Amino acid sequence: MPDSNTVFLQTASAVMNELDIRYMEADLDGKVQLKDDLDKAMMTFSEIRCRILESEVLCTPADVAKMQQLRQDVENAEEIQAVLSAMVRVTGFLARL
Repeated sequence: MPDSNTVFLQTASAVMNELDIRYMEADLDGKVQLKDDLDKAMMTFSEIRCRILESEVLCTPADVAKMQQLRQDVENAEEIQAVLSAMVRVTGFLARL
């Protein structure tokens, strides 16, 4: 069974991919609303990814569960404001690791 760091990175990567898809599917106004926060989310993910890969951060099962819940939030978000809200929560969670 994969360790918590592996599952966390897989889940977080899936969240980032879903956010990219939501951005690509958005109309121009939606893209304008999402762009800055998407950039912040990606930068934060890149930073925490490097820290996990260098074993500076060890994810717990609780971290994995939280990221899985955030993934559901992103997948269930239907309107731009809901996507934006979920994106901000993802960024905030990643920044706290």
